[in-house]
This record gives sequence, C-alpha cells and structure tokens, in this order.
Amino acid sequence: MGMDAKIINAFLTEGINTFQDMFNIGPTNKEPHILDIHAGHPWEISGLLGVTGGIKGIVAFRLHKILANKMLELSGLECKPEDYEDMAIGLVSEFTNIISGHAVTALQEYNLDISPPFCVMGHNHMIAWPKNFPVIAIPFVTPYGPFEVDVCFK
Repeated sequence: MGMDAKIINAFLTEGINTFQDMFNIGPTNKEPHILDIHAGHPWEISGLLGVTGGIKGIVAFRLHKILANKMLELSGLECKPEDYEDMAIGLVSEFTNIISGHAVTALQEYNLDISPPFCVMGHNHMIAWPKNFPVIAIPFVTPYGPFEVDVCFK
C-alpha cells in the first residue's frame, strides 16, 4: 500500500468511526476518486484544516446545511434558535478537527500536526487547493444526506 492509500484509508476509516461515535449514524463510503478542482460542487459548508510534518496537505470535510443541522440536533447540544448557525459551524469545525486528529494518530510514523480548523460557506464556495497535487475525494452517504472528505497531500 502506497503512502496515498494509507492516508486515504486513515481518513476513510476515521470518517466512518467518528461519525458513528458522535452521532450514532453509520455512514457508507463510496469509491474515492480524484476531484476535478475546476468543476463546481454542491457543498454548502467546508470545514478545512492544514496538515504539516513529514507530509503536508489540506483536509476538507464538506457537507450540506441540512446534514450540519442534523448533526447539531443529534449532538444534543442545547442552543437558542438565533445561535443555531454558529453552533452548526462550530460543530463542523470540531468534527473536522476530531476526524483529522484520529487520522493523524493512525499515521503517526509521518509525525504530523494539524492546524486549527475553519469553515468556508456559501453556494459553490471556492477552496484554493495547492496547484499540481491531486485532491482525493472520499464520498460518504448518510440517511440525512451525503458528505465528503477531501484530502490533498504533497
């Protein structure tokens, strides 16, 4: 198994495990593929973070608002209606952080570190992926809509 497969597998496994642990929903993964970064995309929210160390890269956890709201509901966090969007965004950031933290632990021979996560929102929002490095999309399906974990490592 090459480095790429090992990284992809770590994020695939942790995508499933973390979602299951936090929300008691078992997502099903579909076949990872190379993302066309110039094509449009359907996602409304992307949680992003940087990875440094033996390999460098970017991880994005991407989803629709409807799934983010469902995650918030299932998390059991109390929040006032006016705080809902901020709480959902915070939860997306936290999920991005947790899944990446677990994947980094699984890849400890690369001696990786992760940056604090942040969110990008809006219809067809742009992510400035590093040029000349493939972005691997790992799609998942849940009863409340799909999500995707995109990884780009150089």
